[in-house]
Amino acid sequence: MNLAWRDVQHGLGRFILTCVGLSLLLVVSTVVIGLIVYTMTMDKKKAIATLKLIGAPDRVIVSLILQQALAMGLVGFAIGAALIRLAKDYFPRRVVLETSDTAILLGIIVMVCLVASIFGVRSALKIDPASALGG
Repeated sequence: MNLAWRDVQHGLGRFILTCVGLSLLLVVSTVVIGLIVYTMTMDKKKAIATLKLIGAPDRVIVSLILQQALAMGLVGFAIGAALIRLAKDYFPRRVVLETSDTAILLGIIVMVCLVASIFGVRSALKIDPASALGG
């Protein structure tokens, strides 16, 4: 009985450690993607101001930034999936990735990209249209 309880404790400890590690990975990934989207948005400050100046609604600007973030995530997912498929035979241990696992991962990537784009969207909506006229 005591041995079984130790096995349960060991398994629970590994599970908690895995959850903490994956959570940390998601947070770091979200911050990195957010910073990239924010930087790309700031590089397009003048173009966004011009769009606002000619009367583009905020939803158009938001959709442009969301599309940019999603495209970045989907391209990264596609490259990662292709590399996994190409390199899987060269590793001694195998991890079985079911189609449902891949779909869940794709959903997580989409959610991370949407959350990460919030920083870029907020900064784009604060851009003054008059800044397109100034140098």
